[in-house]
Amino acid sequence: MVDTVLGAIDRMIRAFLVAVVGAMVVVVFSQVVARYGLNSSLGWADEISRLAFVTMVFLGIAVAVRARAHIGITLVADALPALPRAALGRAVMLGCAALSALVSYEAVMITLEQWDERMISVELSAAWFLVPVIGGMAVSAANFLATALGLSQAPADQHGGVERL
Repeated sequence: MVDTVLGAIDRMIRAFLVAVVGAMVVVVFSQVVARYGLNSSLGWADEISRLAFVTMVFLGIAVAVRARAHIGITLVADALPALPRAALGRAVMLGCAALSALVSYEAVMITLEQWDERMISVELSAAWFLVPVIGGMAVSAANFLATALGLSQAPADQHGGVERL
C-alpha cells in the first residue's frame, strides 16, 4: 500500500516536472528572443524561470530518492558484514528521512512568515519559492522512511539501496 502511494506520487511528480521543464524552456527562449531579437525584455521571465528551476531541483531530489539515484559513498559499508551493513543502511535512511522532514518543516515555517512578501516583477508571494522545497523534502522523507522500514519496492538493487549502504 505504501509503495503504491509513493509510486503514484512519483509518477505525478515526474509528469509535473516534464511540464515545468517545458514551461521553463518556453519562458527562457521567449526571453532570449525578446532581448536579442526585439531589443525588449519580459520583466517576469527571470523570476518565473528561477521558480521553475527551484521546482525542478527540489522535486527532482524526491524523484532521485525514490529511484535511489543519488551518489552514495560505501567505502565503510562495503567493509562490513551483511547484517551490520544493512543496519547502517537503515540508520542512514532514517537519518536522511529525519533531515528531509526537518527541512520541509522549516520551509513551512518560513513560508508562513514570508507569505506577505511579493516577488519583484510578478504579483505573487515570494514564498512560492519554498513550496517546492516543502513538497520535495516531504516526499523525500516519506521515501527514505519507507526504504528504511522495508515498505518500498523501488529499485534498491539497481542503485545501491539499503543493502549497499
